[in-house]
Amino acid sequence: MELEIPPYKIKLVNAEQYTLNSTDNLESYNVEYFQGEVNGDRHYPTSKHGIRIFENDEEIRSALVCEIGGATGIHKESALINVDKLYLCCCDSVYCLSIPNLDLRWKKRLDPATCFGIYPFKGDLIIHGELQISRIDLEGNPKWTFGARDIFVTKDGTDSFKIEEDKIHLKDWEGYCYIIDENGKEIKE
Repeated sequence: MELEIPPYKIKLVNAEQYTLNSTDNLESYNVEYFQGEVNGDRHYPTSKHGIRIFENDEEIRSALVCEIGGATGIHKESALINVDKLYLCCCDSVYCLSIPNLDLRWKKRLDPATCFGIYPFKGDLIIHGELQISRIDLEGNPKWTFGARDIFVTKDGTDSFKIEEDKIHLKDWEGYCYIIDENGKEIKE
C-alpha cells in the first residue's frame, strides 16, 4: 500500500518473511518496534508491517512494526496519515509514528483481539476492532468504546462496519445490527 503526503511517499508492506535479529534478511529497517522483546516470553510476533519513507524517489527512513495478537495485514483501512503522523493498525494495537523520521509517538492496545481498521472521524479516529469499536483523539486517548453480543465480523463476508456522516453502522457475527452515534451510544431505530 502506498500513501502520500508531499514531499513524501510512504510504502507499507506485510513483512512476513523478515526475521527479527537475523543477518539473513534480504531487506533491513532503520528501526524495529516490538514490545515483545522486553516482555521476555513473547519473542515471536504475529504480524510484521514494514514502512519505508521516500523523498524524491529516494528512501530516507524505514521502520518495522511488530506485534503479538490477532493477525493483521496491510490494506487500505489499516493505516492513515494526519498532517505529520502515520497511524497504523498492527494486531491489537495502533501505532502513531512521526513523518518522516518514523519515531514512535505512542502505541496503544485498542482492542482485546485485533484492530482491523482506522478511520478519521470528526477530528478524532475510529478504530474498528474485532471485539469493540473505539473513538480516540489524535494522541491515542480513548473517548469511548462500544462492544456488542459478538465479534464485528460477518460469517458471509458482507460489510460489518460503515461510517455514514455522524453514525457508525455495525453488524456482528450472529447478524445483529447496531447503529451508534458520535458519542458511542446505540441508536434504537
